[in-house]
Amino acid sequence: MMGLAENADGNICAVLVQPFIDNARLATKQEIHDEFLRLGFHPEDSGAYYTNDQHDIFDAVDGNVLVGSDGHLYFIDTIIYPSDTGGWDTYRSLSPRFSGKS
Repeated sequence: MMGLAENADGNICAVLVQPFIDNARLATKQEIHDEFLRLGFHPEDSGAYYTNDQHDIFDAVDGNVLVGSDGHLYFIDTIIYPSDTGGWDTYRSLSPRFSGKS
């Protein structure tokens, strides 16, 4: 952690550095999809989230997934809920993508 900052909403947040991800680039939607399939996850609701029926992963979009020079995908700022706990409804109610809070 490098310190604290104020985000666009006026909230205090941590400023983090991840120097171990060398020469990273943004992952494509296809790369993200393929990695989830490789890990045993499947898309739900037209790919809005992925699940393995134990965990649901939200916000694994091309802006939140990096590909390092090692070829590995690094998931940054994703949201994980246990399956069958209302995670999808909670995510939809809190996410600017669905709630109109953008």
